[in-house]
Amino acid sequence: MPLDALLDAVARNATLPDELAEATPPQVYTSPEFLERELDLIFNHEWFLVGREDELAQQGDYLTMKIGRDPVIILRDRDGVLRAMSNICRHRMVTLLKGKGNLKGRITCPYHAWTYNLDGQLIGAAHMRDNFDRSKVCLPQFQVEVWQGWVYVSLDPKAAPLAPRLKPLADRYANYRMSEYETLFRVEEVWNTNWKILAQNFMEGYHLFVAHAKTIEPAMPTKLANAMHGGEAYSLYEQGRVPGKNYERSSDVAVGNDQVTEEEKNKAVLFSVFPAHVMSVTAERTFWLSLQPEGTDKVRVLWGADVFPGSAPSDPAEREAYAAELKAGFDAINNEDKPIVGAIVGNAAALAAQPGRLSPKERTIWYFQQYLARMIANNR
Repeated sequence: MPLDALLDAVARNATLPDELAEATPPQVYTSPEFLERELDLIFNHEWFLVGREDELAQQGDYLTMKIGRDPVIILRDRDGVLRAMSNICRHRMVTLLKGKGNLKGRITCPYHAWTYNLDGQLIGAAHMRDNFDRSKVCLPQFQVEVWQGWVYVSLDPKAAPLAPRLKPLADRYANYRMSEYETLFRVEEVWNTNWKILAQNFMEGYHLFVAHAKTIEPAMPTKLANAMHGGEAYSLYEQGRVPGKNYERSSDVAVGNDQVTEEEKNKAVLFSVFPAHVMSVTAERTFWLSLQPEGTDKVRVLWGADVFPGSAPSDPAEREAYAAELKAGFDAINNEDKPIVGAIVGNAAALAAQPGRLSPKERTIWYFQQYLARMIANNR
């Protein structure tokens, strides 16, 4: 399908009313031209989750991540300021840092040892001419915003703040005290699917009784999934839990938060911060994914879990065992999803592929498609 026709199809799809909503046009997943528009119009401008604030608590703590086409460093500088900056040396474009860790005062390029302060300012460059002014060289800086303990970065210096767009979520779920959750673990993987397929899979509860019949469904049945009305920046559904049951762990669940109600203890809140952060929040833990495309059929998945203080053991060995058990539970869920979302991206290229009607339990996808149309199809 030519790009203009595909954009028209996306625009039309977004105008359908809730009761007539259809699934995403399949070429949205397979078109390289559509992906380039996403990189230009979404990934160069929107807010993307990079991790939790407690992962960057100490001076020199850093994470690295690729946002769209740009490698990025997120770190806590010497003055305690949380920064995001380019992870590309200003000399010959080599990647400066990999993974995560703690820096002892400076960033040094592994190619020619150009050296930068933690604020990105160049402070060392050996064997340069006398007419080279180091003071005029600095790593490009990006916007950082912390919302409810999650750290977001935008490459766009003019990006509007994120928090005002998410205020309804912060107000509605204030009792969960999301900013207080502590990082338990984080994982980075590459999945064989399109980033939008994975985002849509996580944000709806319609598939639980089939795809997760032996894992999630007994504890959080599809009949208790309530897809709610979202906003321009997010989708939302609440998932009822069967009291006394959980799918993540075999042992009892502790709840350290005394502000949540009994109703809040017996449900999970699942929301997507558009475009690429999806999460499940319960009274005792979070489970989240942050997505970045690596082509039309591959997505880099940063995912993790956090716990509310007092909901996990404090003893280091017991806490490690708790984290391992929780991760194994989420691995099992992911392993059920991977072949499904992988098959979808393959089938999207078929001649017979076409979108079908959405269930009321997939209203979240309806909101995502309206977002996609605003950002891509209506921006030309």
